[in-house]
Amino acid sequence: MPVVATELSRLSRMVGANRRKVLERLPYIGLDIESVEGDAVRVEYSPNRPDFGTDFGIARALRGILGVELGLPSFPLMPSGLSVKVDRRLSSVRPFIACATVTGLAFDDEDVRQVISLQEDLHNGLGRRRKVVAIGLHNLDAVAGPLRYAACPSSFSFTPLGEVRELTLAEILEGTEQGRVYGRILEGVRLFPVILDSTDTVLSFPPVINGNATKVSSGTKNLFIDVTSTDQRAGEDVLAILATTLGEAGGMIGSVAVEYHDGVRTTPDLAERELNLDLELVERSLGLGLTRSQVVDCLRKSRLGVRGTRVVAPRYRIDLLHPVDVAEEVALGYGIDRIPPLYPPSKQPGSFNSLEQFFDRTSTIMAGAGMTELMTFELVDEKSLYHKFGRSSETKIAVHEPRSQEHSVLRDSVLPSLMAALTGNIKEDYPQRVFEIGRVYSRGSEGVGESWSLGCLSAHSRSSFTEAKMYLAAALRVLTGVEVVTKPRPHWAFSDGRSAAVSARGKALGSVGEVKPEALAAFGLNVPVSGFEVDLSRLFKQLK
Repeated sequence: MPVVATELSRLSRMVGANRRKVLERLPYIGLDIESVEGDAVRVEYSPNRPDFGTDFGIARALRGILGVELGLPSFPLMPSGLSVKVDRRLSSVRPFIACATVTGLAFDDEDVRQVISLQEDLHNGLGRRRKVVAIGLHNLDAVAGPLRYAACPSSFSFTPLGEVRELTLAEILEGTEQGRVYGRILEGVRLFPVILDSTDTVLSFPPVINGNATKVSSGTKNLFIDVTSTDQRAGEDVLAILATTLGEAGGMIGSVAVEYHDGVRTTPDLAERELNLDLELVERSLGLGLTRSQVVDCLRKSRLGVRGTRVVAPRYRIDLLHPVDVAEEVALGYGIDRIPPLYPPSKQPGSFNSLEQFFDRTSTIMAGAGMTELMTFELVDEKSLYHKFGRSSETKIAVHEPRSQEHSVLRDSVLPSLMAALTGNIKEDYPQRVFEIGRVYSRGSEGVGESWSLGCLSAHSRSSFTEAKMYLAAALRVLTGVEVVTKPRPHWAFSDGRSAAVSARGKALGSVGEVKPEALAAFGLNVPVSGFEVDLSRLFKQLK
């Protein structure tokens, strides 16, 4: 989750409320307080609310919830007189650009840090790490209009941000950190996007790096913003969020004419958006019995407006998509903490799953016997499941086109997984006693079936069939109150003459024995290992 860091004293000043009220209301506008240390506070915000990417946006929302300011915020838009002509050859590279100016800013270092942090969050979120959207911030006073969004060859050169000499586009892509990180976005491109002004000063080489001539500092009072994108709507969304944030910071937003080969588009687009106000949906969702007037008041606290049957949202609220989102805004304006918890009536109250309770009890019994519980993957490698035990893999249940050969087969037993775990711990002290309650799979006439098994292995110098049978009998006696019966029977995992079938109440449950020497060697184990595996699904059905 993205995080905004700010000072409580600064946020309180921006909101017009004391520290206690600010901290108290932060969670009720959809923010999580990560930490408060002295005057510093860090809050997490949802990526679907990028307007919360600075304390300017957070303060705007808090002023509404606290009743300091209500309804739609206002962002006057004046023509800047600037234009950008788009080279149609960029239509297959990075075809869209949206621009704006913001003048009259009085930024301090913290203001600059907030805006840069928002820029990076927008790059990583809506911008998909600049692949879809890239943002450039420039000192407007160093820009001479009109501008060009041009297609340039790799031999074109300029002085990139942070450098003292000119580099070609090819050198930037190959020799700078920014070029190596973001240059892959332009892989395979013959002509590259570059933004220039009327004096051929380079503002930006998007999405890689800005030019050094228009760099921004804390003393910059007037900004030029460029947003290039492969998706026009995403680019204009990002510009609207950034421009209104800067407008909230005290700047005057100016529009720019973008000249495409098929027409002119004026940006930023700050037109308000409308959604349907469905009062029945609001009542059905919240159950608060609010009148229309009360609903309108709640929406105004959420910095929204109402015109007739329509809810009006500012352009930066790109998260509002459906009338149900309006109901959520009513709840936020009303106050989530004011809504009493109400459990709906039910003829069938909730209860614990009986099978899970059975597994928990089994796990407790095994742990009480000194065993360590493991959780391993249900997808294993064919070699460990079959070849190391010398058994045929004809009935294997294989994954089609697996991503890894280590996870290519559905297991039909948990014993190989436990053996692999012992292999990974050969340098640890013995005895090692491990168990797992895991899902296993089998092939049947009706397809692939699944069940749950309890597997257990004990590894140390005196491990034996007798020890394994003792643990098995004790566990099942406590679990079921029934004595188990064992009869000699071969098993693919255990040595001949040292293995037996396990049954209870006349029903077969599994096997117990000493792991065969060739399997021990295949797994790289140098101590005897004994154990058992029983079908918990079948045992659970018997107990029911």
